[in-house]
Amino acid sequence: MTNSLFLASRDFEPVYSWFENHEGVRVQAWGWDDSRRAALLAYSDGPGDDFGWSNWVTTAYEDPSKILTVFERLELVVDADIAASLNAAFPGLLAPGETPAA
Repeated sequence: MTNSLFLASRDFEPVYSWFENHEGVRVQAWGWDDSRRAALLAYSDGPGDDFGWSNWVTTAYEDPSKILTVFERLELVVDADIAASLNAAFPGLLAPGETPAA
């Protein structure tokens, strides 16, 4: 089962670092703008550096992290156990919720 967690894009850097330090985490990061979401980042079960920015982000920006300034809030879609770990690591930073209907 997956959970959606929301946070302000300005708060993503420490969460991003957390993902880099936890191998095998499966997560999708979505940027929200005017009730629309755009795929930004995906982590997988793959070996090594097991995450990547969406193709459109890497094409549009030399430094993909610069895209975060375009979106006010982000949605992280993660497994329930990862959601619990993130909430423990970042108390009060992440808000649970459902993906709003577009």
